[in-house]
Amino acid sequence: MEIELKLRLPPSGLEALRADPLFANVRKIHKELDNIYFDTPQLDLAEAGIGLRLRRDGKRWLQTVKGRGSSQAGLHQREEIEFLLAGPALEWTQLAGTAFESVLLPLKDKLVPQFQTLFNRDVMQLRGATGAKIEMAIDHGDILAGERREPLCEVELELVSGSVDDLFALALLLVERHPLVTDNRSKAERGGRLAQKTSVLNRPVKADVLKLKPEADAQALARLAVEHALAHWQANEAGFLSNPENIEYLHQVRVAVRRLRVACGPLAQAIDWHHEALAPVLGSLQKLGQQLGQARDWDVFIEETWPPLIDHLNDAALRQLLQEAAELLQSTAHLQAQAAIKGREGQRVLLQLGRCLAQPDDTTSSSSISFNVLNERMDRLEQRLRKALPKLDRLSAPRLHQLRIVAKKLRYLTEFVGNRYDQKAVEEWIEWLKEAQGIFGARNDRTTAKARIETLCAALDVPSNKVRKTLQAALREQPLPNLSLPPLPEPYWR
Repeated sequence: MEIELKLRLPPSGLEALRADPLFANVRKIHKELDNIYFDTPQLDLAEAGIGLRLRRDGKRWLQTVKGRGSSQAGLHQREEIEFLLAGPALEWTQLAGTAFESVLLPLKDKLVPQFQTLFNRDVMQLRGATGAKIEMAIDHGDILAGERREPLCEVELELVSGSVDDLFALALLLVERHPLVTDNRSKAERGGRLAQKTSVLNRPVKADVLKLKPEADAQALARLAVEHALAHWQANEAGFLSNPENIEYLHQVRVAVRRLRVACGPLAQAIDWHHEALAPVLGSLQKLGQQLGQARDWDVFIEETWPPLIDHLNDAALRQLLQEAAELLQSTAHLQAQAAIKGREGQRVLLQLGRCLAQPDDTTSSSSISFNVLNERMDRLEQRLRKALPKLDRLSAPRLHQLRIVAKKLRYLTEFVGNRYDQKAVEEWIEWLKEAQGIFGARNDRTTAKARIETLCAALDVPSNKVRKTLQAALREQPLPNLSLPPLPEPYWR
């Protein structure tokens, strides 16, 4: 089993990483590696989740087969077989009796080269904090597929022996010192996409439904909730970083961060799942959520609120000026959100979450007690909603926003634990909470829009008081949903 962390590095950071005092007394081995990846024209190996590679390492030739495995927060775990060859040709005898034999042998006459990787590698043997043996490789070169080329610059931290926690501890130390970004993609995946001329981007992905086994305990629930929220984040991260014009990527990353805040906060605390290790993450998640929220607020304002407002201005030149200012502020907010995601604090969050997921659960904790504590927390959220409902029309905008946050927490907790209970009752709650979020959210969007108008007018190079009054008056004319909700359902968890 190969266990490694993969971290992407901008080429501009290579010199500083290589010169890091951490490695001052560590022997470095330099290699020039030439790798050829094989598959059938129909990509049968990729479909089966198998990578087949022929590598020239100096005068040696090696053949490597890797299984699909898993990848999360940059941690790759997969089955791997590697052996020496007599020359630059694939061999099959050493695969006899392995898990790969049944797939590879029937296809061996159909295999053709698909792409190539050429890179320089610096290898170091390191010791982790508790004595784990870790091989660190710094790779710099290219992925080649016909006339297509993609630069390659990354760090691999492979666990040779010892605790995987040492792997994450080293990665967290390196991220503090260098602009490293976790990467769930293997070289084979990147090369395959390049060879097939396919986009590296998937469409925006919504949160997956948690499917908890009936016999699963509270610790398994917390683990699954964090895993799903983290996977939701990373499924949309590449799209947001490289294609910010599609605002749905940002929306989904923001939702994932909010779900992580609930999973790592109220859920993990109630169930007592690594809550001490997760406590430092909560502040970073909150800060990250705020930075993503600033960008998302500009998206909502420009896409939904702004078009009918600007029509109230008769001056075409002024409308154009305001439109340009709004788009600039939106772009700036997106750049700041992107910097937060790929910056060191964002990467610390990902690695710390991966570190917690790599740790075993506490088997001594009582599942029934944990679920009781969680139910009590949900009781308190439900009571806050029930108490506020009769006086919604008398509540201030900040109080309504707080109720919206309560509804969100209860909705995410419901989505996490829902399949333990009667599905009809759970669906009734989710629909109620969605409706409440929509109504309270519309009020919050109005408050946010007022602030956006002030920011826009302050950016004008012309007298803006009349413009401000016109736009704020037009905003007040836009209808808001009534503050009326159906009766709150009875708690399904009691």
